[in-house]
Amino acid sequence: MNPLSPRSYFLLPFVFIGLLFGQNNNQDTWNFVREKKGVKIYEKEVGDRIAFKGVGIIEGSPEKLIGIIHNPKRWKFWIDDLDEGKLLEKKSDFHFVFLKEIDAMWPVKNREIVFESVISRVGAAQILLEMKSVNHPKAPFDDSKVRAKVTYTRYRIDPLEGNRMQVTFENLSDPGGRIPNFMVDWASKSFPVSIIEGLRKEMLNPSQEKALLPE
Repeated sequence: MNPLSPRSYFLLPFVFIGLLFGQNNNQDTWNFVREKKGVKIYEKEVGDRIAFKGVGIIEGSPEKLIGIIHNPKRWKFWIDDLDEGKLLEKKSDFHFVFLKEIDAMWPVKNREIVFESVISRVGAAQILLEMKSVNHPKAPFDDSKVRAKVTYTRYRIDPLEGNRMQVTFENLSDPGGRIPNFMVDWASKSFPVSIIEGLRKEMLNPSQEKALLPE
């Protein structure tokens, strides 16, 4: 990895894995940043951190999209610098606990996150996938890594005509430790595009299976 690369220098994918779990997303106004590759990017200040949002169109079904997001065997194909990803527990068809570890460049410690992911339905069509950090007995704390915290992550899926859907990805996370301001700024403008572009590519993979959705 290029030691001067922002992506390699600080494990941004992990910083931002994961919106609005226990907070009101109408509390503050989102500020439009730019549009890139068909993804509109927004950000807002939440305390001393930056929450960000990406909105884009993806072809395919919500069932397959959720299946991709919940398939740790293929996370490495669309999550940068993934060192490990696994399912820790399936609590129900709509409630899972996962672990992700992102490989950081030495001497920075790897970041890991243990988080739950819950699928729900809003109205007849909209699907929500909400995540937040949790503790789990299968993932004890390890001093060789830094346990990052996802305050909230949300994928909001709104089906459209023609086998398409509008996907809104929102996130507020704490990677642990100090982060240069330019890294936060770079990530908030780039990571939503990386996520939605990665999901677009994975939607074309026939090996990805569909997930069950609540009625």
